[in-house]
Amino acid sequence: MNRYESLRQRLVQPFLLLGFIVGATLSLTTFVLLVQIEERAIARALHVELESFRHRLSHNPRAAPAESALLRGLYLPTPDLTLFPQLAEGEESLEFRTLGDGEYSVLFTRIGGRPFALVYDRTYIRSNIAQIALLLLVTTAGTTLLSFLVGYRLSRQIVQPIARLLKEVSQKAGQARRPGERIRFSGDDYPSDEIGRLVQELDRFSVRLHEFIERESYFAADVSHELRTPIAVIAGATEVLEEVPDLPEAVRQRVATIGRHARRLSQVVEAMLLLGQEEASDGDPSCVLGQVVEEVVADCRPLLDGRPVSLETRIVEPVVLPVEGSLVYVLISNVVRNACAHTRRGHVQVRLAAGHVAINDTGIGIPEERFPALFQRHAKGEASPGHGLGLSIVARICERLDWHVSVSSDEASGTTFRFDFPPQPAGR
Repeated sequence: MNRYESLRQRLVQPFLLLGFIVGATLSLTTFVLLVQIEERAIARALHVELESFRHRLSHNPRAAPAESALLRGLYLPTPDLTLFPQLAEGEESLEFRTLGDGEYSVLFTRIGGRPFALVYDRTYIRSNIAQIALLLLVTTAGTTLLSFLVGYRLSRQIVQPIARLLKEVSQKAGQARRPGERIRFSGDDYPSDEIGRLVQELDRFSVRLHEFIERESYFAADVSHELRTPIAVIAGATEVLEEVPDLPEAVRQRVATIGRHARRLSQVVEAMLLLGQEEASDGDPSCVLGQVVEEVVADCRPLLDGRPVSLETRIVEPVVLPVEGSLVYVLISNVVRNACAHTRRGHVQVRLAAGHVAINDTGIGIPEERFPALFQRHAKGEASPGHGLGLSIVARICERLDWHVSVSSDEASGTTFRFDFPPQPAGR
């Protein structure tokens, strides 16, 4: 069973992801730009203060360096700045330093032949950047939440009529209906968009499907009615002929053959009608598989006349199943008839055991390239005289009976079909 995926969830997720990506990108870009602006502002403030100090020195050689809460000037070395770059007069170097517990931007240069530094306290800047980062994170979360709400609302508007249509289809599919009653869908109850158009097309498809099923059911019923009467007449006539006392043996064999084929035709018609039904029969028939196997072998034995091939049955254990015997007959006979048709010498064996039926032959085998399409309609080998329908019918019957079919084949040793059926409760 396939896992159900919510359409609303699949619609909301792109909105959520898009909102997060857009919000995170804008926040990251804003944060980087603000950091760069802060760094440039600090560097500009240091250079402006350095030029201002030089200007003051040019007018007053005893002018003192800047001294404030954020910026102060120092002649080097000092206890905190023992390591500094050796620069020539006029050269400058801006560095990031950790002094004690604080972080500072330090501009190194030489003034009057002595090393000099302007130290800018970054504590305030760091606090601002942390607040900005927090604000941008909140903005990203808000953008993501807004995208989720917008996506959820839009997806609800889109999915709501689809969910209503799904509920309507499920209800109508599960309702018991009178013969000939159609399933209709009204587009007036849905928006006049693609969904409304879908409902209209679904209604048209429902009408066409109903008409098709009705034609098929009439055809099956008519064929059943028209064929059962002549089949019953043929079967009755063969029974009367078999009772004639002085009937020549050759004629008696022909009459027996006609009788067997009449019974087989009756079973095939019944099986085809069962396959055409939408649901399995409500009854609980008991099918003795050993008897069905014997019937199949008896009907297929004339196919091997004149060939060195033995048709054998091996009933390891009697099996009784609650299935339609006609379906089992058609299932086994299709495989056995194919085995007889493609076996030139050796044997064809039908083995019945608890849990499975196996049909083995020593025929020409099945080429490996045919296996992918083995049970498809009209798929047949080059040497097959049929129309490629037998194995497709086998597959349909297995699906109806809940049996599992497996095939193994070798062109040198032949083919084996195995049908595994579900175990039956004790007392069956």
